[in-house]
Amino acid sequence: MTMHAVRPDVSDLVLCAFERPLHPELFVHWRSMALSNGAMVLDARLHSAGHVLVVRVGSWAMTEVLSDRREPLPRHSRLFQHRLRGCHDAMAELSSGLRYSVSASIEQLTHATFLRHNEELIGDCFAANLSVCFESENRFSPGAVSLLRIEATRDSLLVHAFHTFPEHLAVVKTQSLFELI
Repeated sequence: MTMHAVRPDVSDLVLCAFERPLHPELFVHWRSMALSNGAMVLDARLHSAGHVLVVRVGSWAMTEVLSDRREPLPRHSRLFQHRLRGCHDAMAELSSGLRYSVSASIEQLTHATFLRHNEELIGDCFAANLSVCFESENRFSPGAVSLLRIEATRDSLLVHAFHTFPEHLAVVKTQSLFELI
């Protein structure tokens, strides 16, 4: 099922992490899911600019957000905020006994390569844990795709996220690892 949403300019994306949960009302979510590995609970949501991941360990929580930099995000308990340019890596060991590491990249592709990659991601949506295909903004380009693949073990959660930005021939990829130490 496709939905209509406007993607922001890929150059306006930020990756943020918070050592607390954020109010769900901050974002209009298109799809969401929850997953538990026994030690941690993951609440994953897709929105028009990217994703929100909330990981809970007992009563403690942390949040990762990929969003438009113009979104009003709180400053309280923010671990970092980085505008996405090329590749970026970050890591934090948190008071809850959780180690968090993330790697994010923006790939600018040729038109033909982007179309091929976008079609592959559409095919991957059926096997993904969470996905959404957005309607095209015009008849000459495909609709945007967002999907999450999640690998859970007893002590870790690994989230692979893919978001396409057809107007910019770009794919944003993140890999987020949450592990108990």
